[in-house]
Amino acid sequence: MAAEFELGDYILVQDGRTLEVFHRAVEGMRYHVAFLGVDARPHGDGFKVHLGARQGNDDIYGGVKLTMNQEEYARFRSFIALAIAARDRPSDQSASS
Repeated sequence: MAAEFELGDYILVQDGRTLEVFHRAVEGMRYHVAFLGVDARPHGDGFKVHLGARQGNDDIYGGVKLTMNQEEYARFRSFIALAIAARDRPSDQSASS
């Protein structure tokens, strides 16, 4: 079952091993969880979150930059934990018959 996180004009959808980012006025983006990068940093009373394609261990390219208050960030952490769990879980393609 897909999980959704809504923030302003953005809707993020995590379904299995795919995370999609939708914006009201921009074409959507899709990331396989194996390539997904997330960087969250404190910013004033909230957080700035950069979500995009991970290159190496520390760099994130493209994607979106979101500003969240404490409550939104708490909801985001619960949401993104699903993508992290999907990334860390082996794919079902190796199932035996």
